[in-house]
Amino acid sequence: MAALGRPLRHVTPERTACESLFRQGRDLARQEAWDRLSALLAEKDRAGAVTPAGTSEAEVLASGARSDLSLALRAASQSGALAASNPMLDGLESLDEALRERVGDRYCAALIALAHMDAGWAWYKQGWQRGRPEQHIDRFRASFDRAREALDWYSPLTCDSAFVASTRCALLAGQPDAESAVTQSYDRLIALAPHMPGHMRAYGLHLLPCWFGSHAVLDLQARRTASTTTETWGAGAYAWVYIDALLLDPECFGTLDARFFLAGIDDILKHAPGQHTANMIAAYLSRMLAQPGPDRALRRALTARRDRLIRKEMTETHAWVWSIADIAYATPGSVHLAAEDTADHGMMQAWDAISSVLTRERLSRGATPRPAG
Repeated sequence: MAALGRPLRHVTPERTACESLFRQGRDLARQEAWDRLSALLAEKDRAGAVTPAGTSEAEVLASGARSDLSLALRAASQSGALAASNPMLDGLESLDEALRERVGDRYCAALIALAHMDAGWAWYKQGWQRGRPEQHIDRFRASFDRAREALDWYSPLTCDSAFVASTRCALLAGQPDAESAVTQSYDRLIALAPHMPGHMRAYGLHLLPCWFGSHAVLDLQARRTASTTTETWGAGAYAWVYIDALLLDPECFGTLDARFFLAGIDDILKHAPGQHTANMIAAYLSRMLAQPGPDRALRRALTARRDRLIRKEMTETHAWVWSIADIAYATPGSVHLAAEDTADHGMMQAWDAISSVLTRERLSRGATPRPAG
């Protein structure tokens, strides 16, 4: 990367912050220090604490706290070994019992809910991997029902916790009539934490036709969200709501307002400056350009903005950020940290994008006028 004038940075402020919080949550859970963990979650949540890139510190802590269990469930699911008799589910029951003893502690309740949702997704994905998505749907729904029970003590109407509100939004995935609740739930969450863009990105995914919305509804809500967060992001929320949805569903390009989206990209870079954001936007624009969705005019506009960003604003390469762009945001409450074995993939994506931009620039500078006649 240095050969292209963009030094490769493996250690970045965002990665350092996320990994430190993740380990802290994991270690407190391993020690069964639930009171300390709850107090720390409360402290971070009430302060609206975020990492340098705007990720909720409370959500990273919670991901770390349940990581041993969620990783074991995921491994069992991927191998097709998840069954009702699996000992890992005993671990979930033990966690459930330990945290339920803390009646009135909404942070422990949210952690229980997230752990049960992790189990639900493990069941669901095992069915998909076997080509039988309906196979474990009852267990998926039962897990989400258990998660919902954990939060039933706390009214969403009086919720002043972004962490709990985010957990409620994650619950929508297991709610049959979520279409009627999704906008209200996310409006409440975004109002509590407009400075946390991950919530808007998850909202965009939940507004897709495969979830609880449509392409027209996605565009309408992206505009509404931008209007309610102007002080924080300018037009940026329009881009935040769309950015992951565009990668998952190329048909979103049909309703995208290109001028509004690019104005949003500019405002994101203005309101959250730095090399993490520059790398993230460059990675996402590069991924979008690999999609079949953009028409010729939109492709030209996206290419021009991506190329200008790489040439003038991106002075370092953060391969970790390019790796995360492949993962996207599945639901709120799920903080994704790219594994070490994805770093090479992220580095190659960055290399391809940067080298293509700089090669075209050199060719353009070296071009000579065509002789007359």
